[in-house]
Amino acid sequence: MMIVTSATQNATERGSTAGAPVVELRVAALTFARGELYTLLASEPAGPTLPHTKPEESQSLDETAMRLVRTTLGFSEQYMEQLYSLSHSEGDDWSIIVSYIALIRTPDELVAPFEGAWVRQAVLTPLSSSDQRVLDYALFRLRAKLGYTTIAFHLMPELFTLSELQSVFETILGRTLDKRNFRRRMATLGILAGTRETRRDGSHRPARLYRFLPDRDPTDYLTPPWASTQPDE
Repeated sequence: MMIVTSATQNATERGSTAGAPVVELRVAALTFARGELYTLLASEPAGPTLPHTKPEESQSLDETAMRLVRTTLGFSEQYMEQLYSLSHSEGDDWSIIVSYIALIRTPDELVAPFEGAWVRQAVLTPLSSSDQRVLDYALFRLRAKLGYTTIAFHLMPELFTLSELQSVFETILGRTLDKRNFRRRMATLGILAGTRETRRDGSHRPARLYRFLPDRDPTDYLTPPWASTQPDE
């Protein structure tokens, strides 16, 4: 899959006079834990960055992006999608960046990545201008897709309460949702199944646990075929 933008076209035209750009992949990897959204950052001498790498001739861009995420995390992501391509210039450096968003499920406690660290989105210091553009667009796309897809379930554990699900939506959107309207919408979609299990949170009465029904999801086309393909070890 390749998304051609006006930035990509401009970069192609510019290549005849400025020489070939450096092409790289960058991934905005996100997870939800402890009631907050976290971003995966790699450690570099110049400071934290989004995970990035150069394309490999023997792999597709998608396979390379998956390998990057899994090498950095030490385990697999739940969802990945190519976002867009951008042309970025800084001084004499010119690069074409192919960006991705990856969603990682955190069932219990936040698991430290094999490389780098998880950083709370709320306290994330500004990244480089190119990294910030990739991250900002990843968050924009995630928020937009909450309204017409079931993408949020890639951040949820196998079993969850409706309050936990609503918390994920509210954290991503950055605003409070009406409890009754939210639950009515989830019931109308018909993509949740209640279980016989419950979970007690503090002094509140036990809350029923639900699971996602992927076979009832009308938006499963959002998961590309390569998402279930494991790159060669």
